[in-house]
Amino acid sequence: MNELKEKYKITIMAILLGISCYLTYYFHAVLEVEVVFTHFFYVPIILAALWWKRKGLAVAIFLAVILIIIHLLTRGVEEIIPDYPRALMFIIIALIVATLCGWIEKANEELRVSEKRLRETKDYLDSIIESSADAVVVVDMEGIVQDWNKSAEGIMDYRADEAIGTSNKKFFADHEEADRIMELVWKEGVLKNYRTIVLRKDGKLVHASMSAALLRDKNGVPVGTVRVSRDITKEVALEERIKEERDNRNLIFESMADGVYIVSKDYEVEFMNKVFSEEFGGHVGDICYKVFHNREEPCPLCKSAEVMKGKTVRREWCHHKANKTYDLIETPLRNVDGSISKITIFRDITERMQAEKALRESLEKLEERDKMKTDLLNVASHEMRSPLAPIVANASLLKQGELTEKQKRSVFIIEKSAEQLGEMIERMLELARIDAGKVELTLETVSIVEIVKNVLGYLKPLAEVKKQTITIDVPERIEIEGDEQKITAIFDNLGSNAIKYTGENGKIDIKVADRGEDLLVCVADTGIGISKEHLSKVFEHFYMVDTSLSRKGGFGLGLPIAKGCVKLHGGKVWVTSEHGKGSKFFFTLPKKQKSSAKET
Repeated sequence: MNELKEKYKITIMAILLGISCYLTYYFHAVLEVEVVFTHFFYVPIILAALWWKRKGLAVAIFLAVILIIIHLLTRGVEEIIPDYPRALMFIIIALIVATLCGWIEKANEELRVSEKRLRETKDYLDSIIESSADAVVVVDMEGIVQDWNKSAEGIMDYRADEAIGTSNKKFFADHEEADRIMELVWKEGVLKNYRTIVLRKDGKLVHASMSAALLRDKNGVPVGTVRVSRDITKEVALEERIKEERDNRNLIFESMADGVYIVSKDYEVEFMNKVFSEEFGGHVGDICYKVFHNREEPCPLCKSAEVMKGKTVRREWCHHKANKTYDLIETPLRNVDGSISKITIFRDITERMQAEKALRESLEKLEERDKMKTDLLNVASHEMRSPLAPIVANASLLKQGELTEKQKRSVFIIEKSAEQLGEMIERMLELARIDAGKVELTLETVSIVEIVKNVLGYLKPLAEVKKQTITIDVPERIEIEGDEQKITAIFDNLGSNAIKYTGENGKIDIKVADRGEDLLVCVADTGIGISKEHLSKVFEHFYMVDTSLSRKGGFGLGLPIAKGCVKLHGGKVWVTSEHGKGSKFFFTLPKKQKSSAKET
């Protein structure tokens, strides 16, 4: 198409040149006009400059040459000089026209490019505005809507043709809000995240966040505002829910006797209950490490990073200025919006710590007294043995002489009393050694049934005196790893205790059950039983249910010794009883002992 147009231009230019040359020659040569008539030359010169710009100078040069040739043919060489300026004029006019045309065309091209870019920019902006999820509305200085995008239609339920040309006041729940927004934008030039309530076509209220800016013309004169709004109804509902939850939560925290405070992940204090505020002062909104520790950066021992990852931390914190100690529980608190804060519960344990300290001191003292008691038992036992030996020796000497029946009776009483005293002393020493931790087990494989039968051998005569019946139920071939002497002492003490506190014609049962890992032993009697107030104390040292001078029994050492021997083997001992109906003493013995015990 362009080549065709170019051919037409060349053809037209050739015709114009031919006509111009002919007319010039005709007027000058045929009509014999004295002046060379060149006015027709200007038409092709100007047209060539318009069409081909500076390339059109070729036409001007061609016509200038034609002019000179005509002069040579009609007037000769003598008169050719006066036409040189005219020939030069052809070239100058062509150059001027070509330059002007170039400028004009360049300006037009720039204008076209600018218009194209403007259209593209406008189309791009229109595309962005139309595709924006936010409502974009243009309002002039009189408050009349000039533009209204698709999102605005979706949020407000008004079509663009219904909104454009109307006052923007009708789109606000409070009509005066429109004037306030215009005033703020006019004053500040821009408005950001302004919260308002707009009114939909159906009358529904919508919470919106609006940003606005002034629109100016090319001279900088304000012509209106552009407003970008988004629906934040759900956000507002969530915020109200969060506020309600926090209010309820904080109400609970306010009722607590412990101090409570909440810190965000950025170390900002979000909440402090009354107890905490009274103790440390009100600092909601402050940075915790600045107000509590006077630091410019988080404390080295702060647990916030761990807590924010979901870990609960418990620790003690000493407030040296107040001379107090607190028990701290720090745990994550997930908010409704998904964020995590750290909640810390402060409990003042100063009094408890002081009480524990006093208790520890009382236990240091108790240990000292226990040691003194053990030392006293050792000394007393040894001291009592000293006069006991000559008593036994002299009693033996007395038996060698001739004695009356009455004297023999007296010697027998002396020997029996010395024997009982010796047993008591031995028990006191054994208990002292157990309490001092100086007793070690001599481990060997022992037969429980053999031990029970041996114990029964010297318990039976005691039971027969009171016409008591002793039965045993022990599985054959039960063997455990233990100290035969200590296990024998357990059965001996519990069996003797049962006989002692069971009346005539009573019954005593010894039963052993194999439970796999250990043995369960029960020594039951039909004796006087133990009342509830005494039941929990029967295994204490020197504890006696009957403390009267007429009571029968020893120092209350049998049960503590039995308990000590059971514990040495890693077992447990306990009792059940009903006053007047008998008692049941239970203990367990592991079949295998730890390697720390001494083996034979």
